[in-house]
Amino acid sequence: MRSEIILAGAMVAAAIVGVRYIDAREPVPAAGDQLQAAAPATAPSVATSAFTAQNGWRAEVKITAARDSQFYVEADVNRRPAHFLVDTGASYVALRDSDARDAGVYTAWSDYNYPVRTANGETKAAFVTLGEMEIGDIRVRDVKAFILPDDQLSVNLLGMSFLSRLESVEARSGELVLRG
Repeated sequence: MRSEIILAGAMVAAAIVGVRYIDAREPVPAAGDQLQAAAPATAPSVATSAFTAQNGWRAEVKITAARDSQFYVEADVNRRPAHFLVDTGASYVALRDSDARDAGVYTAWSDYNYPVRTANGETKAAFVTLGEMEIGDIRVRDVKAFILPDDQLSVNLLGMSFLSRLESVEARSGELVLRG
């Protein structure tokens, strides 16, 4: 179990470094970016804490793993709530079209011109920049994201375009700790 947690932490760190490198070199996603979606499970518990002089970070969010060992979280997109699966394998945040519209992000069919692979197969997505995303006391502005039709994405994905902008993402003992 301990080696799995260490391996997961190393994978998250490598993904963060990779996305930061890619973001610095290429502001637009490459064709065929992969997104993976899983069916949502029961809502896990989320605990938040703010900056303290002892630990030095601004905010911390702890997400308990769901029964299916995945991490699900409620996040605000432009101050509107949406349910997400934390997915370090997704290069970008991926939003269902209906949740994007709820957050005031509107796309036209002509905007869906980025080919992506999902668990449901290959499809086209719209590429946008979200004004802000918030989880607990962690807020990130100008988050790059894909918008996909609802029938192509069963749950929103919290990908590396958000996660790589945090101070740290750490998996340990059945919980995911986000610091930002």
